[in-house]
Amino acid sequence: MKTRGCWRRLTGVAAALLLAATGCSAAPGSLQGTVATSNVVAALNVEADAGFARADAPRPFTFPRDHGAHPAFRTEWWYFTGNLVDAQGDEYGFQFTIFRTALSPHAAARASDLATNQIYMAHMAVTDGARNRHVDFERFGRDGGGLAGAEGEPRFRAWLEDWSVEQDSSGVMRILAQETTAAGETVGLDLRLAETRPVVLQGDAGLSQKGPEPGNASYYYSLVGLETTGSVTVGGRTMAVTGRSWMDHEFGTSALSAEAVGWDWFSVQLDSGTVLAFAQIRAADGAAVGDFQGTLVEADGSQHAVPASAFTVEATGEWTSPRTGVVYPSGWRVELPQYELALTITPLVRDQEMNVSYLYWEGAVTITGTEQGKPVTGRGYVELTGYGGRGYQR
Repeated sequence: MKTRGCWRRLTGVAAALLLAATGCSAAPGSLQGTVATSNVVAALNVEADAGFARADAPRPFTFPRDHGAHPAFRTEWWYFTGNLVDAQGDEYGFQFTIFRTALSPHAAARASDLATNQIYMAHMAVTDGARNRHVDFERFGRDGGGLAGAEGEPRFRAWLEDWSVEQDSSGVMRILAQETTAAGETVGLDLRLAETRPVVLQGDAGLSQKGPEPGNASYYYSLVGLETTGSVTVGGRTMAVTGRSWMDHEFGTSALSAEAVGWDWFSVQLDSGTVLAFAQIRAADGAAVGDFQGTLVEADGSQHAVPASAFTVEATGEWTSPRTGVVYPSGWRVELPQYELALTITPLVRDQEMNVSYLYWEGAVTITGTEQGKPVTGRGYVELTGYGGRGYQR
């Protein structure tokens, strides 16, 4: 396929541009087919051009238009995770994320269809719980020539070549992504995600503050409880699966506070119908930076802001990556006394480190605990960044 070949040739160029845009550096010769691993937070801490738009006040959201790209802002991502099960009861997790980075505040002036100031990156990962395995992949591209992009109208679609998520006329989103490992194994997703619950506007009506500085925020909403059907291909097998997924869409221009070195982000979907999103932005000494405001959604749809003072998170163990030597927390005890929630969160597989350009741990988790004095179970996802050190490279 011609475009596939073009992508292979453009990978090094696009990667170099993305690294330049985010302030990352590569080891000598590392741009020939791969990219040096760097810390996500170091990239977000690069000061953006003053010409970019800023998230500084709540704004109205209109769908499906706001599912599309917002190129006036420097960074944006469409993030899908899910917890799935096959007919034998084996559990799987998946991640599919498309990232957009603007190299400048204004579109390229040249008339060429290939001219662009927008670089795209995508991550795809599958966790096979029964086989204690996690597989991940990465792509780079540009929106010139239709190679990558995101649009909200007439219907939502985001893509990087043949990896895509697209909404049909009924509103169901379909994720299609397939890749081949170096050993020749096919890994892929063919999933349909149907909305079952109202949109969750994170923070202050969708304005998610990341630190005390003016404009240090993003616009952020979630689609939760997405009923999911389809298939997962991994380990030489294609399995029909069902489950629940989660979509985050976030866009902004902010740099994190200077003392921030990483964050721990949690999404929780309980079988009782309660849904919870919260995070901790960490300083080097482990103290919280700012007051990241999460959201708790009750089974009846009631949404409640969850400030950092409303919950505690305690790591119950740790895991050391055999590839990078980075030590991550592994397992957590979470308590929200105001909501009578006490949860134990356990990774489905301990090794769910994303071995891609930005070093982070992103993994499916299982959940047990009590809610208002009654036993409760659930599933979710956890993202851990900044544990490799600000300048970590593999």
